Amino acid sequence: MDGKVAIAGVGYSQIARSTGRSEGSLAVEACTNALADAGLTIDDVDGISVWPDRTSSVFEGPSISYMHRALGMKTTNFWQAYGSGPGQLSSIVGAAHAIVAGAASTVVCFRAHLRQEQRFYVPGGASAAGNPSAGDQAFKAPYGVPAGTPRFALWAQRQAHEYGVTDEDRGELVLLTRDHAQLNPRAVWHGKPLTMDDYLSSDLISSPLRILDCDMPVDGAVAVVLTRAENAPDLRSAPAIIRSVGHASGPTLDYDIWPDMTHMGSRYAAERLWAGTDLKPADVDVAQIYDGFSTLALAWLQDMGFVHQREVGDWLRAGNGRLGSSMPICTDGGQLGGGRLHAFGKVAEAVLQLRGECGPRQVPGAEVSLVCAGGGPAATTFLLTK
Repeated sequence: MDGKVAIAGVGYSQIARSTGRSEGSLAVEACTNALADAGLTIDDVDGISVWPDRTSSVFEGPSISYMHRALGMKTTNFWQAYGSGPGQLSSIVGAAHAIVAGAASTVVCFRAHLRQEQRFYVPGGASAAGNPSAGDQAFKAPYGVPAGTPRFALWAQRQAHEYGVTDEDRGELVLLTRDHAQLNPRAVWHGKPLTMDDYLSSDLISSPLRILDCDMPVDGAVAVVLTRAENAPDLRSAPAIIRSVGHASGPTLDYDIWPDMTHMGSRYAAERLWAGTDLKPADVDVAQIYDGFSTLALAWLQDMGFVHQREVGDWLRAGNGRLGSSMPICTDGGQLGGGRLHAFGKVAEAVLQLRGECGPRQVPGAEVSLVCAGGGPAATTFLLTK
């Protein structure tokens, strides 16, 4: 993978708590903006890739066939809608592998969704649209287990027991993301700064996770355009080069029988990432750590080798991870402060940081950028350079 694939363009749609628009219109806007960012047209694209498909996930989005028609694609050598897989960035990893294998030259990848309105899982209703649960979820939905908060609360409890992770440690991560969001015009969280007292007094959802430990649902879409690195000189914007990919699960694909919750699939994804490059954790200038829940971000920091398992809280309290430190994280506010874009926003932010286009949140001289996505057995990580 090293040096063979470039991220040619990135594009956002309107992002808001509620846009009043369809998933399809948001997706088309993001893809159109990503192509314009790369200086390409849809006629230059021969592949399209999306996560998730519309049948195997509680998350939904426009179908790949709809997007093929809406974008006016003519030649399609590669198309894939990913259902399961290690992390939300499965579609980008698949597209990159397709380009390396020669199955496609330029692929547009996108994620679009509307804010979920369903507040509680009820018997048989595991999807945002209220569709009946299927497969093993039919045995979990009546008890609320499909929801992310009770699922990842198990990892949070184990972190607390084994490594002494405290409420305040998770709170430091939440405060960091909310502060960074203030500098991002796309972020949905703006206004009064969040305090530790605010965090500690927020509602407990599934012990030890609070409402502020959960990412912020929004309407929105993000798209990225991948192409062969040899096409880079012809692009409008400076591309980011994929140097290494870590895409792994670990001992099982099932969240409920994971044997050791002191770590996640991120440990195995990290091993593969660092094995595929001469770069080291100390070389990373800026990291878009996955923060679907605060506890996941703490696990990623540990499993990627940035901080010792028992020191993550002290690391954050010392100012590490914040803008101005040696390795800022979640510079756009992440999903906790910027809004849930299912890690596609992290890819776009990583690329924009390497270009130097992030304004007041820009990390000076950023040369190496990291992206992480997923929790539990699902894990994907990219290493990008200019």
